[in-house]
Amino acid sequence: MEKRAYSKSVDRISQLPESVISEILSRLPLEDAIDTCFLSRSWRHRWKDLQVFNFSAIPFKNQKGFLDKQGHMRFLSLVNDILLHHRRAPVRKLTIRYVTSPGLDVDYAALNAWVYAAIESHLEELKLESSAGWNLMLPSRLFTCCTSLVNLELAACQIDAEELTQVRFPSLKNLKLVFHNPNLITNILSGSPVLETLDLRVTTQLGVFKIHSPSLKRLYYFDSCSTRTELLEINTPLLEYLTIRIYTSQYRLISVCNSHNLLEANLDCYADEDYVSYVPKLINSLCNVKSLVLHRYTRYCLVRATQFDLPEFRYLLNLEFVNMNFNARFLFRMLERCPMLQVLTVHGKSPLWASRHEWTQPTNVPYCLASQLSIVNFKTYNGIKDDQELIAYILQQGLALKSISIGFAYVSINSEQGHRMINELWDLPKSSKMCQLYFNSYQDSIYGDT
Repeated sequence: MEKRAYSKSVDRISQLPESVISEILSRLPLEDAIDTCFLSRSWRHRWKDLQVFNFSAIPFKNQKGFLDKQGHMRFLSLVNDILLHHRRAPVRKLTIRYVTSPGLDVDYAALNAWVYAAIESHLEELKLESSAGWNLMLPSRLFTCCTSLVNLELAACQIDAEELTQVRFPSLKNLKLVFHNPNLITNILSGSPVLETLDLRVTTQLGVFKIHSPSLKRLYYFDSCSTRTELLEINTPLLEYLTIRIYTSQYRLISVCNSHNLLEANLDCYADEDYVSYVPKLINSLCNVKSLVLHRYTRYCLVRATQFDLPEFRYLLNLEFVNMNFNARFLFRMLERCPMLQVLTVHGKSPLWASRHEWTQPTNVPYCLASQLSIVNFKTYNGIKDDQELIAYILQQGLALKSISIGFAYVSINSEQGHRMINELWDLPKSSKMCQLYFNSYQDSIYGDT
């Protein structure tokens, strides 16, 4: 009976459209997709129709986590056998993660051959990551022939910008680049008329660097190693999301122009005392933003800056402080400049207040607290007097409050001390009858509400 039932079974997968079968195979680990050739005669060559390839040297590392010579040769052999002899269908998506171990050289000739094999008009996505430093020279043909390219990620790669007389990426929407040549970005932006997302990791001194794009909507800018930048100019009229992380000391000026559509700005900007003025100027250029996230270094720069008046954030609805200690004066100074603020979040790994900062009740109640602020999230409550008095003040003055979420950073909410702290907060008077209190631990597990 079992044999008869098996013989009458239907191979439903083989009856699927070829495009669906190819998509299924492309989602399998590459070696598993190749092993389907043993299923039957009809499956012997199906893997050769794959158009999506994801090669990584990591699975070829030994038990100690190193890519030894044997694993290296196996990786090279696999990619060569598949990519260089793949002729039945054009490659649409190619990912190569060629990360070697110390003392093991990258085969630059092979890596360049793989890139050449994939470069053609049908290529939609290319992601290259190599531990080869900056020795991998990408062919200029990549920037002129891949007219269907939508996603491009290049890490540890080098391109001679002088040879790029023309860049043609009419379909490119997403670009992620670890770069050391500012001219390269300028050339790519000029040849990418529909680019929407740009992720830049800086590895060199910039001098004067301009990011101009009429189509860009999301910009991620990260710099942890450049020495001195005189000017970073961002002119992107359609920009909606901006993230800037700078962990190097010598930036002089960052200008964000035409940011009228900006929905969210996420800033973590460090500077030495002599260069701190660029952060207030950056803040001033973002006065139309609707959501603002300020990290520890940004707050330090704003506090240290002399003769600086915060702009009025007329459209700001969400304000978030990440991983910082700050005093009440700075907090309420920000609230006074955000008349329409609805959500306030404070979180980090340390208490709300540094021990040297004592709570001082403001002389004037910020407009947003009395009329607009509806959600407040504190992620680092530890029960000290300053914390409790701040929350008490917000509960008393917050006429529009709907919820306050309080996270215990150093005390378990299920401990005796945790229960005592909860009861103290629970008994605080509230001006808003709609306001609910939520308590959660550092791991964000919900305790209760009223």
